[in-house]
Amino acid sequence: MVASAVLALPGLAHAAPPSLPEGAEADEAAPADDSMTTADGQPMPTDTQPAGPGEDVVADDGAEAGFEGDASAEGEFESDFDTDFGDDSSGEFESDFGSDSAGEGDFDSSFDDGSSGDVSMGTVGLDTGNDGPGMVAGRREPMANSLRGGVGLHHTSLAEVGGKYTFRFRLHTDFFVKNDFFCCEGGGEGDRHARMRGAVNLGFTFTEWTEVYFAVNSSSNRNTRDQGARQDPPTVFALGDMQFGVKGAYGFKDGGIRLGGQLGLGLIAGSERLRTDQVNFDIAAILGVDLRYLTDKEIPVRFTGNIGWTLDNSIKLTEWSAIDDQLSREVLRFSSGANHSRVNTRLAVDFPLRLGKDKQFGIDPFLEYAWDIATYQEDDFLDLTEDFGASPLQRSQAWLTLGLRANVYDGLFVDAGVDVGTTSPSYEFGPPVAPYQVTLGLGWSFDPKPRVKEVPVPIDDGSSAEPVLEGRLLGRVTDTEGNPIEDAKVSFPGLASNVILTDANGMFTSFRFPEGPVSISVELPDGSFVEQTAEVRNGEDASVDVIAEVVAAEDPVFDGTFLNADGEGVQVSVALDGMGIQESFDSDENGRIAIALPMGEYKATLTAEGLPPKDITFSVTEEGAIVTETLGAESAEGGDAAAGGGAADPGMETPLISGNKYRVRVKKKPRYSGGELNEDKSAEGLDQLAAFLLAHPEYGKVQVRVHTDDRGNPKKRSQDRADAVVSYLVKKGVPAGRLEAKGWGAKDPVAVNITSDGRRKNNRTEFRVREYDESKAPAN
Repeated sequence: MVASAVLALPGLAHAAPPSLPEGAEADEAAPADDSMTTADGQPMPTDTQPAGPGEDVVADDGAEAGFEGDASAEGEFESDFDTDFGDDSSGEFESDFGSDSAGEGDFDSSFDDGSSGDVSMGTVGLDTGNDGPGMVAGRREPMANSLRGGVGLHHTSLAEVGGKYTFRFRLHTDFFVKNDFFCCEGGGEGDRHARMRGAVNLGFTFTEWTEVYFAVNSSSNRNTRDQGARQDPPTVFALGDMQFGVKGAYGFKDGGIRLGGQLGLGLIAGSERLRTDQVNFDIAAILGVDLRYLTDKEIPVRFTGNIGWTLDNSIKLTEWSAIDDQLSREVLRFSSGANHSRVNTRLAVDFPLRLGKDKQFGIDPFLEYAWDIATYQEDDFLDLTEDFGASPLQRSQAWLTLGLRANVYDGLFVDAGVDVGTTSPSYEFGPPVAPYQVTLGLGWSFDPKPRVKEVPVPIDDGSSAEPVLEGRLLGRVTDTEGNPIEDAKVSFPGLASNVILTDANGMFTSFRFPEGPVSISVELPDGSFVEQTAEVRNGEDASVDVIAEVVAAEDPVFDGTFLNADGEGVQVSVALDGMGIQESFDSDENGRIAIALPMGEYKATLTAEGLPPKDITFSVTEEGAIVTETLGAESAEGGDAAAGGGAADPGMETPLISGNKYRVRVKKKPRYSGGELNEDKSAEGLDQLAAFLLAHPEYGKVQVRVHTDDRGNPKKRSQDRADAVVSYLVKKGVPAGRLEAKGWGAKDPVAVNITSDGRRKNNRTEFRVREYDESKAPAN
């Protein structure tokens, strides 16, 4: 048996046979032969430390800095393993890298941002966090390609695409040897057939739900038999067939139910030259159900079904009628991989398990059933069917696959499987199915997203002459009564982009920093921030307590009454700003509102349809606050309508503004001074934006999204800027309910932050459309 390394196409392994000399005679031929922690805020002993600044890190939203991700919680760092490699994650590894890795989860497919993570390979219904199914070490679970297509088992395409920006490389070979394969079983003139095939398969995931793949396959067949005047050569090579394809998949029910589809184009080469002679086309729909996402116990069982159709032109590679001997013709057809167009059905169940202390190993037993039904009949083979027997299922080719795949290290895969032929077609409908076939494979999935690492620290036994030049902070976050605050996000602005979560005792351990003062920023679970400074000492673990004020359980009530110039109650929107609250509330139709608020000083902007906005201030004491305000009275008396020059005129020209159902573009962007809006330099663009929104009610809600560079506290600075822009637009008459302020921080840069030009590009403001109703657009 002559073996050849092979590269395979989804469902295709075809090539033209070699030229046959007239009267070729058969040649005689012999038969062939717990002390470690990650940066999740868990306390760790002095002989361990998390990855320090400049090492592999996890950025906001469960993704590394500089990559888009799909994390389940903004700015949150998790070191547990997530499970949908997939966001993933959790997905936009939004740390999509992406990311997936609950797959193509987006640690959603993610480091999603799973991911992939979004990970939520959340964004695409994959990952719901960084520690759910489908996530491994902060990235979406690595995945391998099928034998001849995208992400899958051996013959079945999974409704997965892998983590965002992941790359896959796969080699495989399969073989069988059989006596009396084509004819004469039990006789003395039987044949002996041996086949070996192989494939190289490449895949790349370029969005959270889309992958492309490319495969090249070849095969070697040797048939020996005692037959005179045979017209097929004993050895046939089929070389260089290529397959290009694209596959998409989308998840529902947190990634538990997934739908997908794929398209493939096959270029069929000949055995004498690497040149395309025919083109094949295949299409398939994919359905997957993953019980890891649908059950509380995350049962590792996945069901997958494919149904599709292959337009196969390989049968046209040769003028078969020129070969008189039908047995020679059938052997040559099988050896060159020629087949008919057919409907393809694949059913599979697999059991994706993660093993090891850190779930670093994966094992996936699987069972597949393949059933192809020919849609074309070739009458020239009717006599051969009569000589050697017809199949009870004349058009069917079917086989059962039992396999095992192992993720032995990181993204390295090995797998093995056995195909057992169950049904061969009658000869006029296709070549026979091998009674068995052994498959061996090796693959590698590369995820460019950095991985969370545990870094052991040598214990200083005093023998070293070199002094330790760095120290750590051992901290605890509590409320004013000493109760620990769990899941508070601790960061160190200007020193590291990592976020550390406090544990159930409110404890956290910092990275190692040089001696000197260190700024600590703590984001509490309610979204408020606490800033503090601590002193790092050389070679020591310094203790620090962060005490956060907790709002009283029962807050006094703000009782408001709002009237128009005639003294009648009017419904208003109250945009509050104070005591960490920046939110809008609507009164009833009679202008009455009651809100429980923490004690303190507040500012508010009142807006009502047809009336100019009005700014007010008030104080909430232990007895609450009773506020009565009249809107429109100033205009009736000739005074200013509102602070900031009054409401914008919906009829004014807006040459600086353009928009579609996805975003609104402002040619003259807002300018800032720190976290404050520079109104003098921003007025022209924002005034036109306010007028544009008032004149276009189809823009139901617009998100003001502010990005910053990584200096200081980018999250707080960007949120302050977004709030300032929204406040300005509200003063210009835009209802607060149509606006949303979102500080994006430094997690989505468009340039590096090491140059002033890069930081300037990263400080930008976008206006994204969140609700759009075209039916409300004004007539042209």
